[in-house]
Amino acid sequence: MSMWLRLQRMLVWRHRTTAAKRAVFSFLVSASALYLFLGFTSTTWETVTYEYDVDLDSLGNCSDIISTQELFPDSIPPLVHWTSKSGRVPAKLVPIVRSWRLLLNVRINNSRNFSAGDQLALLKSNNLQDFGTSNGSITNGSNKDVDSFSTDRWHFMHWDDKQISELISKHYPYLVQSYRKLVNGLERSDIGRLVVLHHVGGLYVDTDVELLRDPTPLLRPSQLQEAGLTPNFDCESAVWSQEPIEHAAFPFDLPALISNAVMMSRANHSFLSFVLTNWPPWFQQNWAKKRGRKSIDAVHVTGPVMLQKFYKKYTALKQSDRPADWCGNMLAEPGAFHPLNDVAYVPKRLKTACAKPEKLSKLQKQFCSPLTISKLELKQIPNTSYTVHKFMHLSYRENNFSNSIRISSIVPIFRCKV
Repeated sequence: MSMWLRLQRMLVWRHRTTAAKRAVFSFLVSASALYLFLGFTSTTWETVTYEYDVDLDSLGNCSDIISTQELFPDSIPPLVHWTSKSGRVPAKLVPIVRSWRLLLNVRINNSRNFSAGDQLALLKSNNLQDFGTSNGSITNGSNKDVDSFSTDRWHFMHWDDKQISELISKHYPYLVQSYRKLVNGLERSDIGRLVVLHHVGGLYVDTDVELLRDPTPLLRPSQLQEAGLTPNFDCESAVWSQEPIEHAAFPFDLPALISNAVMMSRANHSFLSFVLTNWPPWFQQNWAKKRGRKSIDAVHVTGPVMLQKFYKKYTALKQSDRPADWCGNMLAEPGAFHPLNDVAYVPKRLKTACAKPEKLSKLQKQFCSPLTISKLELKQIPNTSYTVHKFMHLSYRENNFSNSIRISSIVPIFRCKV
């Protein structure tokens, strides 16, 4: 702006009446106040629209509140669990997380028929104070409807690093020493998700797993047996996903590989107990003293490769050693939850590995034909898939989380005391 224009404006302002100046000043103050109010309101609303705030000091621990034996005596509880470091997810994951709310915002038709009085009695017996919700929004306990933990709805839970550490310290003291020796967030997340599922039960999913269709039919034993997850599926209390077969073959040279990105289970399931009990001495012997571990090593230390080892031992237990809820096969077909492979990794890995076939096993060579590679690149999601894993590898590399959002502003989070 030229000096002449500035001088003109100063002279015009100087010759205005006092009343006019006061009017302009008042307008600016009012506009600023309105702007701040609207900004604060929109920010606050985004945070609490879905979030359930409970007086944690008045509650028992999560397993007592949800009381899976009473509320869900013959099914996996309808709980979706996520974990993250601090309760925030990158903005790019918002549509993926939101898919769970959109598809699971329905009544569970085959739920157990509790009357309002029955639910109230069960909840009060567990010292759960009434707090209601209306269309997913917080009501600060003013609504006496007992829909806060309805048995015929899905509920969403999130566990951050602090909550998982407290859960392990209070309820899994035999894990504490080994857990403290884990060197990165991915290793801690791997063990944390197993602990959460063992403690409460439900469905654990990674934040980069998108829901495609309603998994409610998988909650009940009779439906699990008829779901056709694998030809010889025989489990009444758990469903575990498998990695795409290409992930198992490269680089692990395995015909199949269990996945910890999607897993369903009742609380206190014997397989989870088997893993959590046997992992600490195995970890101390094989990994605790190895320094310089990277996030990519977690697949061996706490992730799928470790789980595959223990799954093989668990399913091979002698008849006399099998617990009451033992399962011979609790694995779904890879396409049920992971219909696509990691497109950023597998095709490139295959082309590189197949260039030197002399170094490949017989199993791995099966994937090396040009036709097989082209089919993998063009693979489509079948309509029978429940989820699709996006394989964003957020824990493998440093990410910019400045553009992030609280998960409780995306889905309604049910909270309880560990």
